[in-house]
Amino acid sequence: MTIEAIEKELKEGRLAEIYLLYGEETYLIDTCVKKIKKLFGEIIKGINYIEIDDTNLGQLISNLETPSFGYEKKIVIAKNTGIFKRELKKKGANFQELRDKIYKYLKDNASIIKQDNLLIFIEESVDKGKMLSCIEEIGADICKFEYQKLPNIMARLKAICRAYQVNIDDNTIKYFIQCVRS
Repeated sequence: MTIEAIEKELKEGRLAEIYLLYGEETYLIDTCVKKIKKLFGEIIKGINYIEIDDTNLGQLISNLETPSFGYEKKIVIAKNTGIFKRELKKKGANFQELRDKIYKYLKDNASIIKQDNLLIFIEESVDKGKMLSCIEEIGADICKFEYQKLPNIMARLKAICRAYQVNIDDNTIKYFIQCVRS
């Protein structure tokens, strides 16, 4: 899925049950997650909003199994967990076992996860492997957020300027981008 396609889906108010968002363009990932949260509705941390990272990855399965209290669904965001990376030498054997357990749980319980949760994986990079295959197989929306090229950045800035009713020409936008990158 492309960045434009996921943005279009969100603009139309359509949410998937599982997302894998990854890449270098962190600003666009953060913007996408904010849009997802806004579409989801009211969020209360610990009740219907859970954050997982590499320090509490062992709690992912239990959080997916726990119902949200007073809400139809909950959002579980697993950010920079490393489970989509092949190289695990630094992580150790326990991490490999945990990743295998998560893989099996996702594969065996996809329909239950989708019914009760909105699961978002956010990673810096993703390697091809069994975790990525599993996520593809269970029907997640997968989007790689690559660094944007100059025409894309210019188009985004023009759209922002139009939203604030500010007229700006291409040379000014290029100059602005050049100043910001310095």
